[in-house]
Amino acid sequence: PMPFDLGWIAEQMRGIDALVFAMEPVSAEALEKADRLRIIARPGVGYDTVDLEAATRKGVIVTIAAGTNNQSVADFTLGLLLQATRGIAIAAESVQQKGWERVTGTEVWGKKLAIIGMGRIGKGVAQRARGFEMDVLAVSPRRDNDFARMHGVRYVSFDEAIEQADFVSLNAPLTQETVGLIDARVLARMKRGAYVINTSRGGLVDEAALAEAVLSGHIAGAAVDVLQTQGAGSPSALIGVPGIIVTPHMATFTKEATQRVAMSVAHSIITALHGGAPEHIVNPAAWA
Repeated sequence: PMPFDLGWIAEQMRGIDALVFAMEPVSAEALEKADRLRIIARPGVGYDTVDLEAATRKGVIVTIAAGTNNQSVADFTLGLLLQATRGIAIAAESVQQKGWERVTGTEVWGKKLAIIGMGRIGKGVAQRARGFEMDVLAVSPRRDNDFARMHGVRYVSFDEAIEQADFVSLNAPLTQETVGLIDARVLARMKRGAYVINTSRGGLVDEAALAEAVLSGHIAGAAVDVLQTQGAGSPSALIGVPGIIVTPHMATFTKEATQRVAMSVAHSIITALHGGAPEHIVNPAAWA
């Protein structure tokens, strides 16, 4: 969540055919105000900010921009991994300040990486990690065995992944099953000296527990692009903790992804308003 003006959001529903919101919440209350809305086109792959049941009841289809920003997020995930393990930004900033602070880091080469969530982004992370000759452990409710064979990835249970991994990358959607997935109990079972990387949703992590695990030294570090409460002035327990890097939800921010997302959203809206079914509808019951 961000500090949104919910009244303003509800007012935007009146008299519109299509809605494009980034992270603004679309609640059942807001949808009650919609008098002609036909489509909510999400410019991303997550749709946890939309009350899907309410949209479906109203006959409003919800689409995502699948396959548009996964490469950008996968790139950024590896960037956070290297930043967390090598302290690149800290060292560079010291030189900017006329210093010369070197950081002794940890290699990722040949280590174990657990990827929680093997959709397009998770697979992209796996392919890049194999370039570092990492042993990739995948956790997913749906297994793509052809992909696993082709890229040398092993599907394992969640318990096995978190207990064996040197690095855990969160690439799963935020659902009822994944809320608070990484809590104090899970962190305690991770290897001492492991790292946590999150480019998915802040809600997957118990932020106070992760901050405490890093401060205690059990978890070596973390790098996250997402928080439970986002935006300037966020009260997140992860901000300001030595060993934890926080970036402002920018993993999708590349020129290429921005163009692909914009075209995908536009195509979904045009298709829907012409009476067709867009490619990536997440609530097909609304279309039916």
